[in-house]
Amino acid sequence: MKQIIFHSLLLLTFYFAETSLFAQNTQTNLIQNVQVQHDVVENGVKGIKVTTNIDLKPFQKKYNTDSLLNIALKTAKLSVTLTMLKDSSSVKSAYGYSFLMGKKECIEIKKQISLGTIEIDNSDCISFIPYAALKLTEGQQTISIQADLSGKDGFNATYKQRAFSTPVSFVKPATRLFELSLDSIQVKSFNAQGQAWDHSLFGADAPDLDFSIKMGNMEVGNIHKGNSYFISFPQKPRVFQFLVSENDEITVFLTDMDDVFHDQIASWRFDTANMKETVSYQQKESKAGIKAFSFRCKIGKLKG
Repeated sequence: MKQIIFHSLLLLTFYFAETSLFAQNTQTNLIQNVQVQHDVVENGVKGIKVTTNIDLKPFQKKYNTDSLLNIALKTAKLSVTLTMLKDSSSVKSAYGYSFLMGKKECIEIKKQISLGTIEIDNSDCISFIPYAALKLTEGQQTISIQADLSGKDGFNATYKQRAFSTPVSFVKPATRLFELSLDSIQVKSFNAQGQAWDHSLFGADAPDLDFSIKMGNMEVGNIHKGNSYFISFPQKPRVFQFLVSENDEITVFLTDMDDVFHDQIASWRFDTANMKETVSYQQKESKAGIKAFSFRCKIGKLKG
């Protein structure tokens, strides 16, 4: 019995010693490079695309068996935070993009790194930022991207690294203020296939409605109402305001959000190039899954 206990304690000692060794801080560089593409158009919106390339080879070198590497990658919690620099100063977020604010109202975009599996040599962390989100004056601009990586792998080893892109120049377009006012929206009792939106143990349920406004793939406004056939603001409309660059297109999605599968109910797109200032455009385009709706949009100048 004493021998069994001794061997068990010995195994635990080796285990904790190995784990402690892996958990030490490491200066391993995981960011291979930070690439910036300018004048990228994503879903009708003009901006920049930042690709942070994460090299996984250091993990493969550190954890030299498949089982160890699998644990290190699968349960890792690593993220990259992007900030934009102009003349060594951080770029602030423009009107309507306060959700991008980090310290001192400057843009901070934080993204979790998807490390994938042991067969992958690298992982790209991609972010698209509309030009309209940058609080910069119209005309020629030059910025660089600072990428800060931090977090831990599956063995609790910590990682920290800072990398910079090469400077990139572009012409910042003129901006205008886009405003969307939502009064109400109501979906039909059944989806396009004639079936109930959701199901529970006690019968059919109403959908979980998600009204989302997007610039490219960046969400700039959202309303979520669970287990309901309608979203309504009877007293005063819900108003969203944010800056857009000239010729940008804004997309609105209405979705039934579920745990496993999201069912898109309807979508609308607004082309600001064809909108006249101060004119209120009432949305009238009917959709198969919509019973009734009332919302409008207009474009103008930001005051002040």
